[in-house]
Amino acid sequence: MSNLQNVVYVAGVARSGTSWIAQVLNSSPDVCFRFQPLFAYEFKGRVTEDSSREEYEALFHEMYDTATPFLTQEDKQLTGDYPKFKKNPAPRTLVFKENRYQSILEPMLRRVSYLKGIGIVRHPCAVLNSWRKNAKEFPPGSDILKEWRFGNCKNKGNEDYFGYYKWKEIANLYMDLREKYTERFTLLRYEDAVHEPQESFRALFEFLGLPYGDAPRSFVEESTASHEDGYYSVYKNKSVADKWRSELPAYIVDEIEADLTGTRLEIFIR
Repeated sequence: MSNLQNVVYVAGVARSGTSWIAQVLNSSPDVCFRFQPLFAYEFKGRVTEDSSREEYEALFHEMYDTATPFLTQEDKQLTGDYPKFKKNPAPRTLVFKENRYQSILEPMLRRVSYLKGIGIVRHPCAVLNSWRKNAKEFPPGSDILKEWRFGNCKNKGNEDYFGYYKWKEIANLYMDLREKYTERFTLLRYEDAVHEPQESFRALFEFLGLPYGDAPRSFVEESTASHEDGYYSVYKNKSVADKWRSELPAYIVDEIEADLTGTRLEIFIR
């Protein structure tokens, strides 16, 4: 039986900074981190929106006890994209990150009373710009002017969330969850974390009941002081927040700003 006592779900659409934020949490010695377990071979299809509390809890314990190369992202540690953190012998908190399968988030929160969640929301123009520049996720030959709304070149099923309308769906979901589960679900704007990293992560760790000790503080400082251009690198300086302003077609920017202005999602474009 694992030593698991707390579970944290880190959620966000692809290219919203979830890898960096998850690695900040992973820097805690008392955290066992798992990368996209619902997509992993070992657990894919194990739970659905209709799974019971017992099924979710069984999954958490198995995730904690399963340290395969994909779940631990061993390859990214070897390349230096992700750091290798020192851990306590038996960490008490499981943190897992998901970009897919977002529809499972609300039922999981509803049925597992101790589960906490973090919804990462990045400016939609920044998400789209990062997506179009990632050759591993934006299919060769695709045109961002044709794909930005629906992401049909990448979305292959209900579990995928690419394109502006999927971003909008998920941002609304996170707003609803923060209202419904005030004590257990929080929102983090990626841009806030970039521009005020120590303050943002100190507050996040406090919300999760994790000590914001030397290891997290040091990694936050290190990861924001240097810059690497790799698709999955977690070492990025503040320039990542605004590159889209000079790179994404102006038509897309204008359409998104017009659509969100005057709505509750306007906070994410200001």
